Amino acid sequence: METVTVKRKLIDLKGPVVEALSLQAHRQGVSLKKYIELVLERDALQHQSEMARHATDPRITGLIGIARPALKKVDPADDRAQYLLSK
Repeated sequence: METVTVKRKLIDLKGPVVEALSLQAHRQGVSLKKYIELVLERDALQHQSEMARHATDPRITGLIGIARPALKKVDPADDRAQYLLSK
């Protein structure tokens, strides 16, 4: 079972932003707090997914060969290559 760490953050929002978010939360039938959490989580996951797509772009993965010209294929045991591909 995966353990998820939850962190609290105090943020400041402008009045009109809070009003707009409150209205949207009401329309969704959730609290303002829950709505903001959902919006931020969705945005973060979407951004993470976009970054993963770019990480497999051949133009980016080809840079590994530039850094190590002797390396024709990415060696799964090479921690540096795996690190670069994970970003």
